[in-house]
Amino acid sequence: MFSSKQAHLIGKIALIASLGALGACQTMSTERSVGTPAHSAAAVDQTTGEGVYFPAVSSFDTPEVRFGKMAGVGPQQRSVVVDQLNVAVATNAGTLPILVQAVGEDRATLTFTYMNADSAMTPYIARGILARLTSVSRFLPAVTEMGLSSEIDVYNMAAVLGFERIIVTDGRDFAHQANLRQN
Repeated sequence: MFSSKQAHLIGKIALIASLGALGACQTMSTERSVGTPAHSAAAVDQTTGEGVYFPAVSSFDTPEVRFGKMAGVGPQQRSVVVDQLNVAVATNAGTLPILVQAVGEDRATLTFTYMNADSAMTPYIARGILARLTSVSRFLPAVTEMGLSSEIDVYNMAAVLGFERIIVTDGRDFAHQANLRQN
């Protein structure tokens, strides 16, 4: 039938295609979210996506952001980077099982849903995930085209693209928010 290498490649292609389709989704209507676990855990905030895409935020950080938003960057450019991040983490699926989305008003909330949270998530695990995503984001085509790949971390990459916050969540009980304010 298929060799294991071909089956693995077909699996990656299917995952990338499904992640691309998820990236095209913008919002879920509030009426359809009623009764879901996320809805009962947090009030719905359409501007950030809280209560629709992630539960109530339980911990916060305000990292140092050195770069401001790049002129001309909008929701479409943020979606392209999200798609590139999904492809990058899909190729490292064994070590980084993450679903990336741009949600909320103007897609200004960058969410990372950790899909392999067998134990309780903590702010420390969330920061570790963000550190790992820094190395992944440095090699994204959109980031290297900006000439920032060697010096940028995930926080500054998100700020350059106009994201206002980053959320790391397990999709059930925990959400960690990094507010992206230029210092």
